[in-house]
Amino acid sequence: MSDHKANIIDGKAIAQTIRNESASEVHYLSNKHGKVPGLAVVIVGNRKDSQSYVSMKRKACAKVGIKSFDIDLPEQVSEADLVAKVHELNANPDLHCILVQLPLPKHINEERVLTEISIEKDVDGFHPLNIGKLAMKGVS
Repeated sequence: MSDHKANIIDGKAIAQTIRNESASEVHYLSNKHGKVPGLAVVIVGNRKDSQSYVSMKRKACAKVGIKSFDIDLPEQVSEADLVAKVHELNANPDLHCILVQLPLPKHINEERVLTEISIEKDVDGFHPLNIGKLAMKGVS
């Protein structure tokens, strides 16, 4: 038998602390620099699970003062139109990060779309260069 006791953490309390810290930082950026962080949330189609997840992200943004730009596209949107939308979001100075909700419909190449997101605005870290940087962490 081990004499080690498990430490129980309070996930809700930790999450609230992080939300409070984020809200404070957003307030500081807004007051000091006149900038409010902006997140574009792109969703294609109307999968219930994706809609629910995206709804939670949008509510979380609202709670801490981040501007959420809602981009809801139809299931039939072409890959070219989706890529064009990503390029438009990349060029928007009011947006600081972009989330493209996965999975995308089968007629769209997810890798191509994710590669088109500006590396600096890739909130999920799915851009190949971001994944590569993560894989290299700790490698000397």
